[in-house]
Amino acid sequence: MKNADILSRMPKIELHLHLEGAFTLEFLLAQIQAIDPHQAPGSLAELQQRFILRDFDHFIETWIWKNRFFRSAQDFERSVYQTLANLSRQNIVHVEAFFSPWDFAASGAAAPEIIKATIAGKLAAERDFGISCFLIADLNRDLGHETAGERLNDVMPHRENIVAIGLGGSEARYPAAPFAGVFEAARQAGFHCVAHAGEAAGPDSIRAALDLLHAERIGHGITAIRDPELMEELRRRQIPLEICPTSNIMTRVVEDYEHHPVRPFWQQGLLVTIHSDDPTMFNSTITNEYQILHDRLGFELSDIRQLTLNAVHASFLCSEEKKRIIQSIDRFWQSVS
Repeated sequence: MKNADILSRMPKIELHLHLEGAFTLEFLLAQIQAIDPHQAPGSLAELQQRFILRDFDHFIETWIWKNRFFRSAQDFERSVYQTLANLSRQNIVHVEAFFSPWDFAASGAAAPEIIKATIAGKLAAERDFGISCFLIADLNRDLGHETAGERLNDVMPHRENIVAIGLGGSEARYPAAPFAGVFEAARQAGFHCVAHAGEAAGPDSIRAALDLLHAERIGHGITAIRDPELMEELRRRQIPLEICPTSNIMTRVVEDYEHHPVRPFWQQGLLVTIHSDDPTMFNSTITNEYQILHDRLGFELSDIRQLTLNAVHASFLCSEEKKRIIQSIDRFWQSVS
């Protein structure tokens, strides 16, 4: 079996994927045509061009632009269902997906209804496609810390389906410290806690996520490469890093793949996991991420197998589910060895 076929067919885990960045292009094009036909691109290829980004700020601008076309609860339910169907076709067996239902107020969509619709789409996809999906509520720095408690209250009734809270957005403009209280409240309520840090801000952002938010996983974390002491702490504590190489290239926080710190992280024993972040916006998939590691960054197939196992161990699955998925991964690799 060719290496590309192995990477495509192997069971995979996604721990850093935003549902609002993983919609299908077909879904978004239909939404634009229905809501603003005069601005609608003429083709899927033309729409994909809309996601060529200048820098991280342009990424945030583009994120806000596409949010205009998600209006009703049914939009979210259909998008989540189609997204998870697409992921299951990529042999992703478990995903822990961020969503931020408060980002759509300008479109008239109420967060409580979006939450219910997202859960409905998730449950239907789990039933129909056999994929497992946990939800992570991204409290979004850009919406301010003053109302973060209200956002947490919105997700409190849904702890059966929302397993964690996260903190995405513009970390350089909105540091972690003011969110420490709401993260403590979430932890007391039984939620896991994760945070984006060290993506577009320096190592101090990662330290704040660990020390103030008590994050169990770090989204991106790539600027840790600038701080050897922090690197050693991450290695010693085995804090999972959710690494998204293509995302970092597309948002221009890393110059190119060859300059990405994923390789030195791996070589120095940090707990690296690999993910796609916003795969539709970045025209990528998790399979593509693994292919790049193999073809351009010197990762062997045995390394990629271990990266997949790292993601299982770093997930919020129970021990029995982890054991089941590890067994399926082992069976696959035995079948191709």
